[in-house]
Amino acid sequence: MHDLVNSLGYYYRAQGIIMTNGNLLSEMTGRPDCIVVYAEGISRTKLYGVIDMRENMDLIDIPMLLIADENDEELFKMHVKPAPDATIEADASYSDIRIAIDKLCATSEKVYSVLVVDDDPVALKLVRSYLDETFKVNCVKSGMLALKFLEKQRPDVILLDCFMPEMNGPQTLQLIRNMPSMKRTPVIFLTGNSERDMVMSAVNLHPSGFLVKPVNKEELLKRIDSVLDG
Repeated sequence: MHDLVNSLGYYYRAQGIIMTNGNLLSEMTGRPDCIVVYAEGISRTKLYGVIDMRENMDLIDIPMLLIADENDEELFKMHVKPAPDATIEADASYSDIRIAIDKLCATSEKVYSVLVVDDDPVALKLVRSYLDETFKVNCVKSGMLALKFLEKQRPDVILLDCFMPEMNGPQTLQLIRNMPSMKRTPVIFLTGNSERDMVMSAVNLHPSGFLVKPVNKEELLKRIDSVLDG
C-alpha cells in the first residue's frame, strides 16, 4: 500500500489507511473524492472498517474503486454493501489505477454536506431552505449535539451560531478543533452585529469568517462555495 499511496501522491492528495484498523472513519482527514481499497488476503474481520465506511450515509455517494484478485473480490462483494463502483485486477499498473480513479471521479456527482448548528429553530429552518437544493444538510440545536454528530460524520462545512446557551460558538469550535479529523474543516460563524467581538476572540481557532443574521441566501451560498474551493 505504501508504494501505491506514494505513486498516487504525485497526482492526487492521497492518504493511506491500513484496512485492519477497525475505525477507518476516525483516521480520515477530510472528505475524499474517491475511496480506493486494495484488498489482498482479506477476511470478514479485516473488512469491518470498510463496511462501516461504506454504510456511512455521509460517504455513501463517494465512488469506491476495489483493487483485488477474483477470490478477494468475491469475498469483498459478499460483505460490503453497496458494492464497489468499479473493480480492477490486483496486478494492474499504477497507470491503469489512475485511469480508473479519473473515470470514477469524472462520472460522480459529488454532493457536499453542511452541518448547521443553531439553537433557534426558525433560523435552522431558514438556512436549510437556502441549502437543501445544493447540499446535504444536517441541523442540530446545540454545540453538544454538534460534537456528538461529529463523532460519527464528517461534514464538508459547518455553519455555527455564535451565541447559544450553555456552550457558545467559540467554545464549540474549540472542542471541534480538538478532534483530530476536524482540525481543517471550514467553520463559518452565524452572528448578530453585537457578537463580532466574540467572533474575533476565536480567530486563533481559524474560522472561515462570519455571516450576520438574518443570513442572505446569495451571500451564504457564495461564502460556502468560497471555502470549498479553498
